[in-house]
Amino acid sequence: MHDSHIHLSMEPLKSNIEVIIDNFTSKGGKYILTQSTDLYDFEETLSMAKRYPTIVNAALGLHPTFFEESTVWKNIYKNIYDKSIQNIEKYIEIVEKNIKEVTAIGETGLDYYQINRDRQLDREIIEEIQEIQRVSFKKHISLAKKHNLGISIHARDVNEKQECIKDVLEIVAQEGRGTVKGCFHSYTGDISHINDILDLGFCVGFNAIITYKSGEDVRQILRKTPLDRILFETDGPFLPPQSVRKNKKMKEKYAQPMDVKEIMEVAAEVKNIDIKKLEEITDENYERTFLENLI
Repeated sequence: MHDSHIHLSMEPLKSNIEVIIDNFTSKGGKYILTQSTDLYDFEETLSMAKRYPTIVNAALGLHPTFFEESTVWKNIYKNIYDKSIQNIEKYIEIVEKNIKEVTAIGETGLDYYQINRDRQLDREIIEEIQEIQRVSFKKHISLAKKHNLGISIHARDVNEKQECIKDVLEIVAQEGRGTVKGCFHSYTGDISHINDILDLGFCVGFNAIITYKSGEDVRQILRKTPLDRILFETDGPFLPPQSVRKNKKMKEKYAQPMDVKEIMEVAAEVKNIDIKKLEEITDENYERTFLENLI
C-alpha cells in the first residue's frame, strides 16, 4: 500500500506524525510520497523523509498557486514576474543542494481555477500569473529530466473549461520529450484527456473523491485508466474519505495515509479486481514511477 501524494508538513498531520506513520504501517503501508508546495516547507519535507527513511519519500516543488499567494495575495503588484523568477531560481538551488535526499519533483503544474475566482484581479494580472506558472512548470520538468526523477503534476481548470489541462499536456510533451515520467495527481478534468495522459507515459492518481457520492465522474476516469497506470493518494490533510466525513464523533476531519485502504476498497469494486491484486499492481506502479532509478 502506498500514498503517492500527501503533505505531511501541514497540520494536523505534522503534529501527529508518529501516530499517523504507525497507523499506516500497521495496515501494511509501504511508501508515502510527501509533497512540498512552497519555499517554506522544503526543510520540513526533507526532515520527514530523513526521520522515516524506509517509508517516507520527499518531493520538492512549487505549487502553481504559490505565485499568486506570494505576490497578488500580499498586494505585491509590481515586478510580479521578476520576483517570481527569483523564487523559481531559489527553488532550483535548494533542489540541487539536496538532490540526494529528493525522490521526486512536485507538487508542480498549472492551476487556472483559483486565480480566476479572484474577482479583484484584472485580466492582465491573471495572464501574467498564468505565464509565470508555465515558466515554473517548465523548470520543474527540466529538473526531473536532469536527475531522472518522477514528477507529480497538478492540473486544475476553471469549471467546464479545458485550457489548463491542454496547456499542461502541451508543456509535458514539448519539454519532457517522452523522457519524463510521473503522475497526474487527483485528476478531475475531462475524461477525454485520459488517453493523452496515458500516451505521455504517465500514471493517474486517485484519492478519496472516488469514495464520495459526488465522485462518479472520477470513478468513470478510474474505469478508463489501465491497472498499470493507477496510483493511490490521499492529498492529506485535504480530502478525507467518506467514512471520516460522515463520522460525527470526529472533531478533526482530515486525510492521512491509512485512508488509502478505504480508497483501494472502492477502487477494487470499480475495477472488479481482488484488492490484494490491486495493491500488488499499484505498489509496483509506485516503485516504477518514483523509485526505479533510486534503488
